[in-house]
Amino acid sequence: MKYPKLPPLILKSGHSNYYLFTYKNVWDPLKKRSRRTESRKVGVIISGNKEGRIKWNDEFLKQKPELANFVCERKGKEYVFTPLGENGLTLTQALSVKTLHAGATWALDRIVQASPLGGALREAFPRFNDYRKILSLAYFIILNADNNVSRYASFAETTRLPWQRPLSSSALSRLFDRIGEERIEVFFRAMHRAWLEEKQAAGKDRRIVLALDSTSISSYSKRLANVEYGFNKDEDNLPQINLLLLVDQETGLPVYYRYYDGNVPDVSTVRRVIADNARLKLENVMLVSDKGYCSTNNINDCLRNGVSFIFNMRCGARGSLAQELIEQSRSALEDLNRRDWFTRTACVTQELEWRFDPYPIEGKKARNDERRKLYWHIFFDRRCAEEASETLLERLDTVRRKLDQGKALDDNETTLLEKFFTQANDGRYCVVNSKVQQYLAFKGYRVLVSDTEKDARKAWIAYKERWIVEDAFKTLKYRLGCSRNRTSRNGTLVGKIFVQFLATAISMMVRCRIKQYAFNANKNQKINVVYESDGAILALLNNVQLIRFNEGNYFGEVAGKRRRYFEALGVPVPVAGAQLSEDYDGEEDIDDQEELQSDLVV
Repeated sequence: MKYPKLPPLILKSGHSNYYLFTYKNVWDPLKKRSRRTESRKVGVIISGNKEGRIKWNDEFLKQKPELANFVCERKGKEYVFTPLGENGLTLTQALSVKTLHAGATWALDRIVQASPLGGALREAFPRFNDYRKILSLAYFIILNADNNVSRYASFAETTRLPWQRPLSSSALSRLFDRIGEERIEVFFRAMHRAWLEEKQAAGKDRRIVLALDSTSISSYSKRLANVEYGFNKDEDNLPQINLLLLVDQETGLPVYYRYYDGNVPDVSTVRRVIADNARLKLENVMLVSDKGYCSTNNINDCLRNGVSFIFNMRCGARGSLAQELIEQSRSALEDLNRRDWFTRTACVTQELEWRFDPYPIEGKKARNDERRKLYWHIFFDRRCAEEASETLLERLDTVRRKLDQGKALDDNETTLLEKFFTQANDGRYCVVNSKVQQYLAFKGYRVLVSDTEKDARKAWIAYKERWIVEDAFKTLKYRLGCSRNRTSRNGTLVGKIFVQFLATAISMMVRCRIKQYAFNANKNQKINVVYESDGAILALLNNVQLIRFNEGNYFGEVAGKRRRYFEALGVPVPVAGAQLSEDYDGEEDIDDQEELQSDLVV
């Protein structure tokens, strides 16, 4: 058999692949020797090493069409040809057809494509196929519940992904470096635009209610600029950064995040969020937050910038307006006719005039000549008050019992002793009744303040539905295993947090689909799923196999519970049989092309 004849070739290395180039030599009359000119890339070794199978460029195949009938491999410095059979496969290839885990990523692809995330990723990260690489990393975190990307390469070898080729540690570092703040802002602009258009198309153009909260992400590295020791919400004795999320309470989709130094208190972060909100053009928004954000400055900033809010006010601050309003409403809240059957609390709403400076200037006294009505909704839950009282009495009894028995107190019990007891002249400890009454005086009360929501029940519902942001944090830190930042470089931190945010957003969309299925499906048809079963469902679907051939893919038969899980997620079941290849091995990795090293590899 006659084998093709190749022109002279040289091998050049990129960051993750080796490329083949043709060249010509010309005589240099000055140096009295030949020199190389007109170097042109004609192929790539797809193994990522110096040896392995070669994929020729289309233009080179047009010049040498006989190459299409052979598999060419580089072995040492030699090029070995193996003829293809009638079915396009050599015997060696037929025996080494690749099998990949594919069902879970098939489902995730379709969920992302149907959401605002897919188009926004393509718009923000078009270069170097970065949007496919970013999605692949997000899938890795979702399916492995692990953000240790050093394990990504082995995952990519066995799993069907948007970007199929494994990424080396250096390629991952470059990818994280390219995910900068500017590109992230482009992503959020595009996502918010598509998200709002989607809501309007569904006839949901009313006010958007966003749950706002933050959490601590610990770090083993102390070299990161934003890592500081502060109040760690997980009581973890490590430095940290704080991560703030805005989550759409209707869909559960995280729509914005920012991170800040670990020692910055939550109450100081809302001003930046409002500024970002204005820059990203999110209009007709209501922020719903817990007690960490209820400062006078935050209320004033929201009023100045036209951002509606429902803030849960602190009731424990002595002399605060919240305590003053509770004292004024105590007798009314004792009236059973004030009890709301829906919230199961007694409710009183007070409408107060709030004054603030619309144009504050640092160093000048506030004018406070702007006026706005605020609605203060005061709730009293008798059961919570009684539970708090019973719990405190039980803990005090434990302290007294240990004191009588001469047993040692733990740290919490010592704190109780110092706070609620006094020592008499005879050495015995007695409970100070006034301190207990003062502690319990405001238990069972909640004060929600809003600039627009006049209805106490609606304000209560909006506040209760902010659990969705807590669920997003639980998903990020425990379901996806991102409670630690496994990076020590500031350049990669920005990109890694973005990928983790993306993985959280996709996971929340999966959970939302499971919740909708559990609520809407016919009881005789639906399978038994719960909201938190997304990890188990995706793990089962991940066992659906894809066989990769030379010219396409082959899905095996999907039946039984797996088929019904695809239906529960609202995605089509992959059809058994041969399909066109959906991987992207044929696309050039420009990241490697533009950074080729010009040295000859021997």
